[in-house]
Amino acid sequence: MAETHKPATVIPHHIAALDGLRAFAIIAVILLHCCAYYLAANSILAEAASTLWIGVDLFFALSGFLITGILLDGLQKPYFFKRFYWRRGLRIWPLYYTFIIFVWAVHRSVFAGLGFAPFALYYRNFLGPDWTSDKYIGQFWSLCVEEQFYLIWPLVIYFLPKRFRMSLIVFLMVFAFGARIYLAWIGMDIYRIFRLPFCHMDGLLAGAAVAVLTRQGMKDSKLKKICATAVSLGSIGMIVVWLFPQRLNLMVLPLAISFISLLFGGVVGLCARNAGTMTSAVLGSPFLRAISTRSYAMYVFHLVPLYVSVSFLKHMNATPVKLFPVLLLIIGIGVVTYGLAWLSWKYLEEPFLRLKKWEWFAKATTVASGNTSLSD
Repeated sequence: MAETHKPATVIPHHIAALDGLRAFAIIAVILLHCCAYYLAANSILAEAASTLWIGVDLFFALSGFLITGILLDGLQKPYFFKRFYWRRGLRIWPLYYTFIIFVWAVHRSVFAGLGFAPFALYYRNFLGPDWTSDKYIGQFWSLCVEEQFYLIWPLVIYFLPKRFRMSLIVFLMVFAFGARIYLAWIGMDIYRIFRLPFCHMDGLLAGAAVAVLTRQGMKDSKLKKICATAVSLGSIGMIVVWLFPQRLNLMVLPLAISFISLLFGGVVGLCARNAGTMTSAVLGSPFLRAISTRSYAMYVFHLVPLYVSVSFLKHMNATPVKLFPVLLLIIGIGVVTYGLAWLSWKYLEEPFLRLKKWEWFAKATTVASGNTSLSD
């Protein structure tokens, strides 16, 4: 049973700085996939661009912080589970299912290898490589990880006593690191290790840790010190890992994910507690907020213009890099992706999000009990 919970620290409903982080995360993911095709293999630029997969871990840290905060702040409210799952469903499902059903209708061969069910039921990340589906909807492995997190984490927050939360988070982060090491040691391919939820939950947990600490009444100065330490350790660890990739070999990915999670968990915590600063103003700029608002749709859509361009320009990644044409091409893909996301937000996502105010489960109980209203 959930304990009585009263946040000791006032947490703003909207933290502008986190918009900038979310915008940088989606930009990193789009650049990663574009550069994989349009930069010459084994070039210095291609090697540098290959590290942009960390954008996904920034998304995870943001989600862990925001979702855990929503759950903790909602513990005292009625209909805890119904309210949470109803709102998450309205945010994720309309666009996601509209998109994959559309893909199934116009290009059914995308699902020839794995079938439609792994995507519809969010377990694609447990399966191995499939080039056909990966080419068009390969980004959805991370959405599967997040949906699995949304399924389990509310139960943990609700039923686990407050005093055990941080201990569990630390244990699970250590467990995730150990699981990556063990599975790599026995020969599982990196593709699956990278996508399994219990191997790649560090970022979500790091964000969750910041949300828990923030609401335990910890002084801002102490919280900022913890977050700054996490940023320092994560940064130093990443430098060490990438300086000695051949020596570490088996340890590279397991260590990298751990250090990246520390880094981004700390960054999220610092941004969340530095409202009103110059950094917050820059990260909360209208340009970055516009991208952040549409980042989910951009994540869903961005492989479409990329692979349309690839079908016409396959030769470009086999020639010496010409930075100006490649840069123009990537900007064009980004603009088209944003345009699709803008349409999605205006005509699909935003109308569904308005339904959050319609708490059908509360109204049903109100009628039965004779109450006239329920506050949110």
